[in-house]
Amino acid sequence: MRKLTLYILFVFATSLVVSCSEYNRKPGRTYAPDMVYSRAVDYYNGTEKIEAEKGTYNKMPVKGTVAREQALPDHISELDTTAANANTCSFTFGEKDIEEGKRLFLIHCAICHGEQMDGNGPLYTSGKFAAMPANLKSGEKYLKFTQGRIYHAIVYGKNSMGGYASQLDTKQRWKVVAYIKKVQSENGGEAFTMVKSESAMKDTVKATAKTETKTEAIH
Repeated sequence: MRKLTLYILFVFATSLVVSCSEYNRKPGRTYAPDMVYSRAVDYYNGTEKIEAEKGTYNKMPVKGTVAREQALPDHISELDTTAANANTCSFTFGEKDIEEGKRLFLIHCAICHGEQMDGNGPLYTSGKFAAMPANLKSGEKYLKFTQGRIYHAIVYGKNSMGGYASQLDTKQRWKVVAYIKKVQSENGGEAFTMVKSESAMKDTVKATAKTETKTEAIH
């Protein structure tokens, strides 16, 4: 009788210990382990991990597309100011593009630089900023900025200004640059040359179409 009592106490104590353990689950087999415990691979860190796992992937971009921020010659690193200063717009713009540049400027830039580009934006006139933002319209320093330097500032920011690479795509940034350079040319800046006449634009479109046709024929 004594042995039976001791045995019951032992079984009870063992059950109590096991029930208190956090490792008492037995979920059984996983139906689709690769989906439940996925081995994610970060594509932005190169392809070495995929190759090590003998995985496959399509290295070629979709035809006619360009990877984000890889459009040459505008993909210039933040520290390469020499290349940035020498960079020029490769797009063909007309008057409508300048109007669009103005619209984008008023949306993204005027809150600091002001609608007139004189630095008297709402954030400064309201007292939110202690220092006046750049006077892009007639400030002697900024009138000398090249197209590429303004574009570079839009992408990466400058001084207290943050970058706008995520808000504006490549062509939109150049439209803003074109609008700024046009206003600057009317206020003591260099002659404005970023807009072509309608006839010149038609000639450019025709030349581009011919080039694309030849390229497709070669491939």
